[in-house]
Amino acid sequence: MLGERVAHRLAESGREFRVLVRKTSDTSALRALDAEMVVGDLRDPDSLAEAVRGAHTIISTANSMARVLEGEKNLTIADVDVTGHADLIAAAEDAGVQRFVFLSFQGSILESASPFANAKRATETRLTASPIREVIVRPDMFQEVWLTPLVSFNWPERKFTIFGKGDSAHRYVAVDDVAAGVVGWALADNPPRLVEFGGPEGLTRNHAVDVFERALGTPVKRRHIPRPALAAGATLLQRIKPNLASVIGQSLFADRRPSRADDAPLRALGVEPTPASAFIHRVVKSG
Repeated sequence: MLGERVAHRLAESGREFRVLVRKTSDTSALRALDAEMVVGDLRDPDSLAEAVRGAHTIISTANSMARVLEGEKNLTIADVDVTGHADLIAAAEDAGVQRFVFLSFQGSILESASPFANAKRATETRLTASPIREVIVRPDMFQEVWLTPLVSFNWPERKFTIFGKGDSAHRYVAVDDVAAGVVGWALADNPPRLVEFGGPEGLTRNHAVDVFERALGTPVKRRHIPRPALAAGATLLQRIKPNLASVIGQSLFADRRPSRADDAPLRALGVEPTPASAFIHRVVKSG
């Protein structure tokens, strides 16, 4: 979702870049960009040395979350998001890499102590202790994830599930805008070591459903999952389904705490970010 957009923007910049792809990756779009490719995996430390050889900057947007939730077996947060990134940083240090751009997520969600949040924290800590210049990127929640059926905003069926009360505003950010920011900071002469940002518009979950309802022009069904139920699920599932526990735990913290960041970092790069309501109207119109 994000990595391919980053690759397109790097190609547009005219910079030479290399892409780490898995054996099962669909590389057709990358081949059209004439990008150099190395086959490997964050779970294979030997493949990482070849991937980072001769590189000045690493951009990592990789994580296990979507693939596990889609049913992929033999894949864990510990293997990819903790050990895998630790091995990647070690390989980068050995190769003399100068800069490491790491895709994390907003601070209030990091405080959820979910397995996924703890993995992001661990990588941030490992990077800040490294001699490599870190650029930790913390976007707010992606529009293309958190305003879609992936997280129970099932607008095609007019059914919406709201985790908690739904009254905390977040600045949902477009993936294309995140990609623009990631590449901008990767190529900047003196980028920030930590940058936290969101989109141009704050929406609560309740308000987001209102926007969908107006865009659809028909009434929709809403249901709320109470906070105590979310807290229980996040705790009980940590050992057996850490990825699902992470989604639940992060949803609970998002419901408790509004976003703290705005879109100023994107605008400083010349990016005109997409409002969440514009995204909603666009996807409804396109069907």
